[in-house]
Amino acid sequence: MRVVTLDSWHKARVVVADGAWGSSRNRFLDWAVGETIVALVAREGVVTGNVSGPRFKSDLLDWGNDACEWHVPLAGVGLVEGVAGQRLNASVRDVLRHCYGEPVYFRVLLHGMRLGDEPESRIRELLQSSARAG
Repeated sequence: MRVVTLDSWHKARVVVADGAWGSSRNRFLDWAVGETIVALVAREGVVTGNVSGPRFKSDLLDWGNDACEWHVPLAGVGLVEGVAGQRLNASVRDVLRHCYGEPVYFRVLLHGMRLGDEPESRIRELLQSSARAG
């Protein structure tokens, strides 16, 4: 599992519509098929999905004016919005802060680092609880 961030709903909706995560940098060298990706949308919601194929380079530009040359296809993409999305977003951030500490927490999000067993297990529980509640 990896946790990454998006700064707007516009970008989140592109991920959902396209079924792909995009970046202007090739940050997904070690992302594996089947891995769960949790994208925190600002502090307002969460997008989830599973890596469904290898990364690829595209000449198309996504997300408005942002260039996203590199993409990773996602399957089973879901979106949690509203109050439930805000709560889930805050809870995932709390787990990461608790497990990694404040300085490392930011690097985990920035680089989409693979999570350790404890934070992954705790976040999976949060996702399952959110799915049951929604």
